[in-house]
Amino acid sequence: MSRTSAVVIIQLGYGKVGAPLVRMTIENRQHIEDESGVRLEYGAIVRSSSLALGDDLAMVAASQGADFGRWEPRTPGMTLDLMDTVFHLHGLPDRTRYILVDVTASAETGPLLLDALRMGIPVVTANKIPLAETLGWFEAATLASRQARTAFRYECTVGGSLPVISTLLDLMETGDTVEEVTALSSSSLSCILGNVNRGVPLEAAIAEAMQRGFAEPNPLTDLAGRDALRKIVILAKTMGLPTAMDDVRQEPLLDQAYPDFESFRGAGMARLAAGLEAARVPGMVTHYVGSAAADGTVQLGLRAFPQASIWGTLEPSENLFLFRTARFGDLPVVVRGVGGGPVLTASGVLADIIKAARSCVC
Repeated sequence: MSRTSAVVIIQLGYGKVGAPLVRMTIENRQHIEDESGVRLEYGAIVRSSSLALGDDLAMVAASQGADFGRWEPRTPGMTLDLMDTVFHLHGLPDRTRYILVDVTASAETGPLLLDALRMGIPVVTANKIPLAETLGWFEAATLASRQARTAFRYECTVGGSLPVISTLLDLMETGDTVEEVTALSSSSLSCILGNVNRGVPLEAAIAEAMQRGFAEPNPLTDLAGRDALRKIVILAKTMGLPTAMDDVRQEPLLDQAYPDFESFRGAGMARLAAGLEAARVPGMVTHYVGSAAADGTVQLGLRAFPQASIWGTLEPSENLFLFRTARFGDLPVVVRGVGGGPVLTASGVLADIIKAARSCVC
């Protein structure tokens, strides 16, 4: 494939997911081109205070780690001015194919993603915050995608590397009626509660989730259920429900808000451990699960399932998604596996990039 058919990536974020994404994209570039007919090049990698312009610095980051001393300083903010810098080097979108990729965890990127879609630039995002928390954003993004006939891919906002959003959309687009989606979407809570189900003390289970990279540095972020809440809202919105965060009937795991993890350890940890123990029933396992039903009911909380069911076969950190539909009847469509963690999430983002890039070159 000639160089003129390259698709230029503008990546927002270079952290836990962004760094392995750059490495994976560069290392597999020739394989991707051979298999898909798409050549991926980097136009920019953007951090909050600096950016790397051009493919050469991306190659350095992939092979040696980022040399931030060679990155250009930038003023904070995610506006079209940022895109103009890349357009100046690589050409305007009418003659250069771009993909805007968001691997941040910030609401700040939302307006820029919308602007890109309206300009006809495909968007790939793993950032849950605009989709779930910014009122009207999801609906505006899907509308802009349809009107501009450009790709808007957000697979990794829910299942990481697992095909959750694509499965749901395939069911809906082929005329099936999705009656309910049940989701164990948080890898960190799956890891923690999966181990607690096996008799591991809560504090040790949290420590393992942190050590394996599933939990945040402050695991209260996971225990508060915010990640799982965002994901069930995104699933509900994908189903066509007008669900906002406040619409979800959420049963919190924590008994109160804690300023930091150290203040939770001790009495807070003991109360949560006691609550989980009280919820345990012989022959059952407990998980923190969300559900979205076609009648608009969206719930999130601790639920018990028979040990002999699919729920009892899950390994700690596995995700499970059940799609109950009219066409499939009593047997739900099942998506399960380990989809979280930085490397697996990066692989899912790269898969979305490749699919979006194919739409650029068709």
